[in-house]
Amino acid sequence: MNPESVWIFLALLFLGGAIGFYAARRPRPSAVGAERLRGSYLAGVNFLVNDQPDRALEAFLRAAELDADTVETHFALGSLYRRRGEVDRAIRIHQNIVARESLEPAQREQASFALAQDYLRAGLLDRAEKILEPLAASGAHRMAALRKLMRIYEQQHDWGRAIEVFRELDKAGRAPQESAIAHYFCELAEAARERGELDEARQQLRAAHRERRRFARGALLRTDIAIELGDVALAEALLASVMKQDGTLAIEVMPRLARLARAAGNDGEAVVARLLAARPDAGNEIAFAAIMSDVLEFAPLEQSVRAFFAHDETVSGLVRAIGRDPAMLDAGAVREIAAVLRRLAATTPRYRCSSCGYSSISHFWQCPGCKSWDSQRPLLRFDLVAGLERGRQPA
Repeated sequence: MNPESVWIFLALLFLGGAIGFYAARRPRPSAVGAERLRGSYLAGVNFLVNDQPDRALEAFLRAAELDADTVETHFALGSLYRRRGEVDRAIRIHQNIVARESLEPAQREQASFALAQDYLRAGLLDRAEKILEPLAASGAHRMAALRKLMRIYEQQHDWGRAIEVFRELDKAGRAPQESAIAHYFCELAEAARERGELDEARQQLRAAHRERRRFARGALLRTDIAIELGDVALAEALLASVMKQDGTLAIEVMPRLARLARAAGNDGEAVVARLLAARPDAGNEIAFAAIMSDVLEFAPLEQSVRAFFAHDETVSGLVRAIGRDPAMLDAGAVREIAAVLRRLAATTPRYRCSSCGYSSISHFWQCPGCKSWDSQRPLLRFDLVAGLERGRQPA
């Protein structure tokens, strides 16, 4: 049984148990009403025992609707509706609970938090935010409300408020990801740079550096600014630090290295050679990045790609299949083969999240699937079969 099925089974079991408990212990306004409730409950149990969860759910939902006074069953009912994607029904149920004048404070807080989750599921971020803000100030749901607010601010790109919420979570030891706050400062830096406010951008990057000392994204953004300002030495040092930290980030380093080498003029090839020497064990990563970034005009990168063609089994097999010797390719042939590989790779996923498996052609610092930071990793092999198949598909 998969995790989703287990969750549904346990939820149904809980809902059925709650309804059965209150059906047995609470007086009903009429014998007919009690009999209908008991019948729906027993039918639900029967369907559950016979591995018919959909029919069991329908029976339990009917029983919960008959039990208008029991708050607990309505909480379970609303959660199940949300789980099934019937968000409008979940909202109505939780709104009705919140509207009860006799509701205990703890139950009202629980109902408000459930309603906020309904709004989030429906994409009504402003309504969810309005409910979550007071819940985040105090109470049993404070930490959960803060985490939900942080996700809302991330979606709204309200990075300043996201930083405030992160600090509150960090004080309580509940920060979801240590690197998140550094990314928030980088987002602010990118926005400032786009406005041309380089001093503001550098200030935000210094804040990111204080939060996380060895932080690749911050170093890459500082490199962009250094190149714009013509500070070749600083840009080279920053790119070398990124490569030493993580060779797989060559795919992010390479376009910046090419811009830096061009800005360095006659010293450009030496800049490239020094950076490649910083990670001599990352030859495949560098070659892949050079191919994808189309920067083979620099001799050290062409040599790296040539070695990759000779030693990678997949690519060397392709080269031999067209009647060429991978060790004897001239510069023009290297560029032609690289262009073919680049076109094939452009149609297949180039990044995959290490947390949830989400694949994409573009790089995201935050995974669009599971919302984790720094989890997308580049795929460093060419999927020739997939690329050819996609290339044959009609546009």
